[in-house]
Amino acid sequence: MFKNIVTVFAPFTPNMGEQNQIKGLVTWLARCSRNSKNAKFVTNMELFMQNVTGNSLRCSDYASFSDFEKDMFICFDNYFQNRLIKPRLFVTALTQGEKEQAVYNAEAECLAVKNYYKQKKWGNIMTVIMTAKYGNYEVADLINLPEHQLSTQEFKQIKELPELTDKVFFSLGIVHNLTKTFIRQKYGQKRLQKIAEKYKNNKPNAVFCLGGRALGDDIVFDIDVAQKIWNKALEIKNKNYNVIIVNGPRTPNDVTDFLYKKCVENGEIDFYNSKKIAENDEERQPDKWRIYSGNFEKEFMIQAKKCNNIYPGILGLPNTIAIHTFDSFAACETASSGVPTAICRYVKINTQTRPDCYRLANSLLNGDYAIDLDDFSGENEPINIKLNRLPSVSRLFADKVIEKYLLFKRNE
Repeated sequence: MFKNIVTVFAPFTPNMGEQNQIKGLVTWLARCSRNSKNAKFVTNMELFMQNVTGNSLRCSDYASFSDFEKDMFICFDNYFQNRLIKPRLFVTALTQGEKEQAVYNAEAECLAVKNYYKQKKWGNIMTVIMTAKYGNYEVADLINLPEHQLSTQEFKQIKELPELTDKVFFSLGIVHNLTKTFIRQKYGQKRLQKIAEKYKNNKPNAVFCLGGRALGDDIVFDIDVAQKIWNKALEIKNKNYNVIIVNGPRTPNDVTDFLYKKCVENGEIDFYNSKKIAENDEERQPDKWRIYSGNFEKEFMIQAKKCNNIYPGILGLPNTIAIHTFDSFAACETASSGVPTAICRYVKINTQTRPDCYRLANSLLNGDYAIDLDDFSGENEPINIKLNRLPSVSRLFADKVIEKYLLFKRNE
């Protein structure tokens, strides 16, 4: 009965973008293998392996790979307790903020899981790294390498490496968890419908989807950036638009406070918080910047009781444009889901250390998959903006994973 069932697991990541990439791949694996006789991928409830060690589980933070592997084995032991079907696929997403250590850390995860399976005599396990970047890949069996992660020279060099030919899948954009159907489902929920009623007034809609800072100073999202976003929001509002601003887990708390206060004072632009709200003093510490702790915790608590996170459901409003800050890769989500998309390039990003943000924005703009926010005045309503639909990397990569898995299985 379980002979051709394939389950997947992944290391837990606190980064929402990476979670959505992994979930997106698993969802499409299940869809694309639905009619396969040789491998049916299924979505398992416990996709993510929890970190039960209290340590970072980043190999670069350990004195040695051996020390790192010991902690990984502890987590594997915990995950596999009473698990009937052993996953045959391990997926991890590169953490861009780890910079030069990112490839090393992802490869170390792949090596640790292969060693664990070997020790348990469970056979081999296929490993996949998503949203990879230029580097030396010796362990992973398949790598999704978005083209915006590479310079022209790096792209050429990888193309010329025969050992990587069969294990690299190039893509325009990233794997994600968003589809038009998913947006409709979220939009149809009762709690969101109550909020959406306010905007069913025959006006076009503009939804600002904020990214935010990163570890280090590669990406700066400060009050100066927030003021520019606010000025643009006012400009669009004055063209008779409903304007909505939604923050994200990486949006700094001072920026969140600034824009929320502006919205309250203005009374015609709405701000919705999607960050987890601090519940104790520990969660209010500076290193917990992905958690909201600021001047409006009470207000956001009340808001959360009505609707915890309006994104992406709010994009189900008709005649709506999604505006993404270009520090985030989320523009790929809406551009491939048929939602008119604009890219805001006000965020201060170091061109030397994070050229990927510039490359992705340029690729989406040059391919007419999105428009530049500075070119959007609101005169041309979203419904009339003619853009190309970005091909679904999620579906294309899922097909490649299935193909590679069947070959992997035959060679066992």
